[in-house]
Amino acid sequence: MFRKNKIILVVVLIIISGLTYFGFNIYQLWNGNPAASPVGNYTFEVKSGQKIDDVGAKLELDKAISSKDVLLFQAKLNPIKNLQTGQYTIKLPASSQDILYQIDDQTGKKAAELSKIPVLPTEKITIREGLNIDQMAAIFEEKGILKAGEMQNFAKDPKNFNRTKYPFLPEPLTCQYGDIKNCAKYYAEGYLYPDTYNFFKPSTSEQVFDVLLKNFNTRVWSKLETQAKGKDFYKIVTLASVMEKETGRNKGVKDDAALAELNQERKLMADVFNNRTDQGIKWQSDVTGEYGHGKKLCQQTFKLEGCIFLDDPLAINKYNTYIIPGYPIGPISNPQFDNINAALNPTPNDYLFFVADAIGKKYFSKTNAEHIKTINDVSKINKDLGL
Repeated sequence: MFRKNKIILVVVLIIISGLTYFGFNIYQLWNGNPAASPVGNYTFEVKSGQKIDDVGAKLELDKAISSKDVLLFQAKLNPIKNLQTGQYTIKLPASSQDILYQIDDQTGKKAAELSKIPVLPTEKITIREGLNIDQMAAIFEEKGILKAGEMQNFAKDPKNFNRTKYPFLPEPLTCQYGDIKNCAKYYAEGYLYPDTYNFFKPSTSEQVFDVLLKNFNTRVWSKLETQAKGKDFYKIVTLASVMEKETGRNKGVKDDAALAELNQERKLMADVFNNRTDQGIKWQSDVTGEYGHGKKLCQQTFKLEGCIFLDDPLAINKYNTYIIPGYPIGPISNPQFDNINAALNPTPNDYLFFVADAIGKKYFSKTNAEHIKTINDVSKINKDLGL
C-alpha cells in the first residue's frame, strides 16, 4: 500500500512539474518576450492596406514578440480600431499585450491628427486631346482648382520639374521660356496627358502637374520608352502635337475599323512631315501659326475678321512653320498616345502633301500638281456630303 502511494505521489509530482514548466512557457509566450528581443525604441511602418496580421508577422520576424499568433489572439480580445498608416515607435522589451496597448495608443493619436485636417472637395474635369496649356489653365481656373496664371507661370520654368522622376521631359532650352518670338512658350507643353481627372479644390501647381505627368508616364512613356531610346523624344512629341491638331474625325471614331484607318493616316502623315523636313520644304501647317495667340491664319478662313496674315507680328514666332524650316520650337498641344506612337513609328512613303475633307479624312499626294487635283477632288467630296 505504501509503495503504491509512493508511486502515485511521484506521478503527481511529475505531472505538477510538467504543468508548471508548461505554464511557465505559456506565460513567457503570452506575456513575455524573446531573449533576443530588441531593446529600447523599435520603429516599424504600417503601409496602406496592412492589418494587425501584417504587423504581427513583422514583429515576430524581428523577434520583438515570441509568436504573432499570441498577438493576434490578444488583438481579438482587445481589437485595435482603425489601424492607421504611418510610422510607429514602441518600447521593447514588452509583452504582446503591452505592445498592443502601445500600438493602439499611437493609432488613436494618428486618427485624432487626421481628423483635424480639413477634407477638401474634389472636382472632376476632362482634358480633351489637343488642348494647350493656356486652354487647360482656363479650365482649371473655371473649376476652382488652380489660378490660370499660377499654372502658366509654373509651366514655363524648367526648375519646377524633376527630370529624374520624369525622364521623358526634355533638356531645357537655353532661351527664355514665354518669349515665343525667340523661344518656346512653355517647358511642360506636350506632356500633360489628356484624360479625365479628379483634383482637390484648391490644388497647388505642384500637385496638378504631378498628377498630369504621372499619367503621361503611365499612358505613354511606360509603353514607348524602349522604342524611344536613341531618338529625339522632344521632336517626337512636337510632331505628335501638330498631328493632334491636324488629324481626327469631326464626327468622331465610331468603331475599330475607323480607328485603324485613322491610325494609318496618322502614321502616313508623320512621314509626310519627315519627308518635307528632309527635302527642306517648310511644313506650312496652319495650326502651328495659331499657337501662342489663338488667332487663325487668314488663308485658313473665308472671313477676314479676327484672323491674322503671315506678316502680322503675332504670326512671326518660333512656332509658325510657314516661317521657320522644319520642326516648330516645341509642342503646340498635348497629344494622346496614338499620335505620339505614330510620330515614333511612321509609315514610310513618298508623300509631301495632304488635305482633309469636311469629315476629317486625309488624302495624300506626292507632287504639287497632284495636290491641287486632290484639293479639287475633295471639294467635290464635300459637296456630295452636303458639307
